[in-house]
Amino acid sequence: MKRNLETLNIIRKNVKQSPWIDLYHSWLVLSWFKTVLLFLAFFASGNLLFGLGYWILGNGAIHNSTGSYMECVFFSVQTMATIGYGHMAPATTAAHILVAIEAATGVIIMALLSGLFFGKFSQAKSRLRFTKKMLIANYNGKPTLKFRMANERANQIIDARLRLTLLRPEVSDEGMRIRRFIDLPLELSHAPLFAMSLTAMHILENGPLKGMSVQEMCEKGFEFFVTIVGTDGTFGQTIHATTFYSAKDIQMNGQWADIVEVLEDGTRVVDFMDFEKINPL
Repeated sequence: MKRNLETLNIIRKNVKQSPWIDLYHSWLVLSWFKTVLLFLAFFASGNLLFGLGYWILGNGAIHNSTGSYMECVFFSVQTMATIGYGHMAPATTAAHILVAIEAATGVIIMALLSGLFFGKFSQAKSRLRFTKKMLIANYNGKPTLKFRMANERANQIIDARLRLTLLRPEVSDEGMRIRRFIDLPLELSHAPLFAMSLTAMHILENGPLKGMSVQEMCEKGFEFFVTIVGTDGTFGQTIHATTFYSAKDIQMNGQWADIVEVLEDGTRVVDFMDFEKINPL
């Protein structure tokens, strides 16, 4: 399962619900499978409805038609999709009016669905992969919290800026429960060019985790949020990626296996086979 902020289990109660609130956003975040189903549902239901209208007008409303319901539906498909084979055509004033209504409705539906498909296609999304575990191991003799990420796409992220934040539950002197976000300084928080893999490191003695064991972090319910923002080298658009860890995801000691190989001609090969592999120190 992909771990990002969208996978957080958050239940919202007592919020005004309406199918028209954030309609575009709700459709935009649908999977491609559901988006295609949505398109087919709109197209099918619209033609079935207008086909019913032509059928109600009775036999003789459409030239070269027996007046059957299925022929009315097929005529509706030709009208809505602006195919116009020329075989069937409206024959009465009522049929002409219904054709005009359907033509206007079809333009609106096609424009909305075209905008939805374009919006999904035009989104520049990152393909960054994060390790499922965090490590606490020495770096230059100092206990350091580490996690690794890599770019799965064959391009570059320009001016990538990385941020690690600790979410620490606290209780004030008055008994008020709060959730405090605390930035954890990283040894490398800015990469001019991010094309392969990168290991982010926070030296524990430089932050609020100094002298704290993993068990203590688990007992306090610590969580860690990672955000990275940069410019996609292909699209020239700002992209971002997020992930989160709980204190239970921290492993003591070890180091990740090297996944980058440099060939004799200078070509760099990134092998994701051992991306999660942790070697003992």
